[in-house]
Amino acid sequence: MLKILLALAMLAPPAPVQAPQALDWRPCPDSGAVAAQCADLAVPLAEPGGRRITLKVARLPATGAKKGSVLANFGGPQGDQIAIMRSRPLVFDKIRQSMDVVTWDPRGYPGLSSPVLACDWGVLRTPPIPKTQAEFDGLAQANRARGEKCRETDPDLFDHMDSGSDARDAEAIRVALGEKSMNFIGTSYGGVIAQAYARQFPQRLRTMYIDGTGNHGARDWERELETVATDMERQLKRFFDQAEPGLDQRWRALVAKADREPVPAPQANARYDGTQLQALAFQKSRSGPAHWGELAAAITAAEGGDATGFVPRSRDPYPGLPGGGVKECLDYPRPTDQRQLARTTERLRRIAPNSGAAFPLAWHLPTTCTGWPAPVANPPTPLPRILPPILGAGTWLDRAATARVTAQVPGSRTIDFDGPGHNLFFAMANPCVIDHVSRYITTRALPPADPTCT
Repeated sequence: MLKILLALAMLAPPAPVQAPQALDWRPCPDSGAVAAQCADLAVPLAEPGGRRITLKVARLPATGAKKGSVLANFGGPQGDQIAIMRSRPLVFDKIRQSMDVVTWDPRGYPGLSSPVLACDWGVLRTPPIPKTQAEFDGLAQANRARGEKCRETDPDLFDHMDSGSDARDAEAIRVALGEKSMNFIGTSYGGVIAQAYARQFPQRLRTMYIDGTGNHGARDWERELETVATDMERQLKRFFDQAEPGLDQRWRALVAKADREPVPAPQANARYDGTQLQALAFQKSRSGPAHWGELAAAITAAEGGDATGFVPRSRDPYPGLPGGGVKECLDYPRPTDQRQLARTTERLRRIAPNSGAAFPLAWHLPTTCTGWPAPVANPPTPLPRILPPILGAGTWLDRAATARVTAQVPGSRTIDFDGPGHNLFFAMANPCVIDHVSRYITTRALPPADPTCT
């Protein structure tokens, strides 16, 4: 009897997060050449019945007879999703024949929603991996101070900036739209928000497309890090396979030497240790074969004592990521001490000797989120198998991680793109991918097998 009751409870539709609100659609501010409509929507900051915040929601209306809506988040994570949607509306032309395309500026970030946290949203340099517990404690203290400076402007909002809170906002949008079920497009970090929505509201999901996203559904996070390290190593292997013989061995020797004595980059007034070199090399390799000659030349020059060839095209010569981790620090696990971080780092370096642990989930997030003044609110959790089949896509950079998400849901498909890049549907506007996604979102029809796009 208990099993029957539990099964019925899972099949029952979830209660709406709020009473339906009529959206007062008006022209978006500064809509320019792209006609988009905007509306304000009050949503609970945390608990129903408590404090509310205001989301700015936008839509590109259907050009034909409307049969539904699709909700999109384009990643970052960042707040100006409405501006992003309006920047490239043509990718939605086929979907808009029968659907409104809807997005929203997420809570807390600079954009059209309010309130906005007063934080430093610029690029945050990735700290060196601490070698001692004292260094780890100092890093944690600095991160806490940075986080507290942001948090003090609105503590409740700061503590509810995770993707799970974004998912509840998305559900409030579905209710306000009057849609019985939702179609969700999540590209890049938007795929993490899509996964959070799928976990919380599986009965409300009609279709879900994810593109170039990380697997936020891993049961064992340490094992997922090992798998991501293998993915990164595969990317660098593509480069070394076409390079002159022995360059991979020379590269590993250079990285080891840089760990003992950082290599200067005089033109940028910088010095790179081995992990920094690995991160910068990976960034150059992901641009594809057209730029691989530059990477080979940078390695040779660094062997001679000048790492200027690794300097990125940014103001800061060192690796880093934008956004300050306000969302990411609530979405991902953090190390508790230096020994744990060191064990993970050494294990990943053994698994991936060329790329090491120099990727954001293993390096940037642990070193910038440890000590964060709010607990992890939306940790990685597997997707429910009762979801309808989903569609994914990815490039050399991210197909493997995206496929680990789709593999959790029976009957799902993942589009393969044999080449460099990121965000095939929106940023790259790949016609083949657009065709597959448009057909799936509007008709729920998936390809019979994992397709390949060029």
